[in-house]
Amino acid sequence: MQRDLVFSDTGSLAPAVQKPAVKAPWHLYLIGFAAVLWNLAGVFDFLATATQFEPYMQRMPEGAQEYWASLPDTIYGIWALAVFSALAGSVMLLRRQLWAVRVLALAATATIFSMAATYSRPAPDADLNRVVAVCLIVVSLLVLNYAFHQAKRGVLR
Repeated sequence: MQRDLVFSDTGSLAPAVQKPAVKAPWHLYLIGFAAVLWNLAGVFDFLATATQFEPYMQRMPEGAQEYWASLPDTIYGIWALAVFSALAGSVMLLRRQLWAVRVLALAATATIFSMAATYSRPAPDADLNRVVAVCLIVVSLLVLNYAFHQAKRGVLR
């Protein structure tokens, strides 16, 4: 005896359809690797400044050394969140993980808050420091934008 096919049973007859894997473009690895190197430099800068690493601090003028030594711990905490989340997000970008977008968004936000908190205080060489701060914010937003568009294209999973 032949059984009638019910519409709900047809899904089990067809093989599962998978989206074809999107190949990672060559520039993902170029930008991802550059972002990791950039953020490793940021982590080193943070650790050397936070620990008052003598060879690193000696290259700064005396006024700058006193300025960095007098920053409150909350600013160092925000700065740490910014640099470590940026490094983690860059590694996630290289590994093509979708969470890279969220982690890099956290890093960009923390970078903006860190720079705003740091440079809202009077500092020696304030003009140069503000230029550096703007450059850091722009780079973090560019990497975030790149990750967002790669996620939108399906490259990050």
